[in-house]
Amino acid sequence: MMNARADRLRRGLLLALGAAGLASGPATAATEWSIIHDDSRLGFEATQQGGEFEGRFESFRADMRFSADDLAASGFDVRIDTASVETGSSQRDSALPNDDWFNVDAFGEATYVADTIRATEDGYAAEGTLTIRGNSHPVTLPFTWQVDGDRAMMDGAVVIDRTRYGVGQGDWSDPSVAGHDVRVVVDLTLSKAD
Repeated sequence: MMNARADRLRRGLLLALGAAGLASGPATAATEWSIIHDDSRLGFEATQQGGEFEGRFESFRADMRFSADDLAASGFDVRIDTASVETGSSQRDSALPNDDWFNVDAFGEATYVADTIRATEDGYAAEGTLTIRGNSHPVTLPFTWQVDGDRAMMDGAVVIDRTRYGVGQGDWSDPSVAGHDVRVVVDLTLSKAD
């Protein structure tokens, strides 16, 4: 008798919690965003023989989930077509896909996957893994995020050592020929996904 009554009470409590939305998890969820490619840039800044140059990847896609009030459910999964690199120099652009650099025949895609995003004094930081040429290392990307209606702007930058990823081998590994430090620049305009 007591067991049946306790069972009814337990079921009633679970139904009440479910109705209140407490049994099904948090009420908020990170918003999904789509990149507006015409207004976005995924690029880098580097040096060659002491001179600075800029480059960008023309083709990339990303699963972007972000809400300032639900950072636990926020995250980025970025896929970059390394063969789409452009620097404004035909000689450099023809060399970068080759074996010494991105080796696009074997490694046509670079990735950045971040499942942890935290707030900072200046904005946010994504803690993820960058993989280039099959070499994976943790990278923390500081960024700002501004929302304007159904659009958002994300700006961030981080310096990486290209040699950790096997980019620029042989004679190109000499820092006097090509600098080891590369500044990755993220400048995205996004819209709320339908």
